[in-house]
Amino acid sequence: MVVLSNDELAVQVAEHGAELSSIVAKATGKEYLWQADPAFWKRHSPVLFPIVGSVWEKKYRVDGKEYEL
Repeated sequence: MVVLSNDELAVQVAEHGAELSSIVAKATGKEYLWQADPAFWKRHSPVLFPIVGSVWEKKYRVDGKEYEL
């Protein structure tokens, strides 16, 4: 596991596949990623960036602004 941190966040990244495993806010200790609770699902969920699949006419909109993908 590789740990990256700054004054605000601590991030854990798996060495195999660079999958995010943890994002913690240092000020509050709040965890922002699923922690693989075996009672429900014992694995992490990969963060797929920027999107999975395709978009209509290779364009998408965020906050009213259009982007091409």
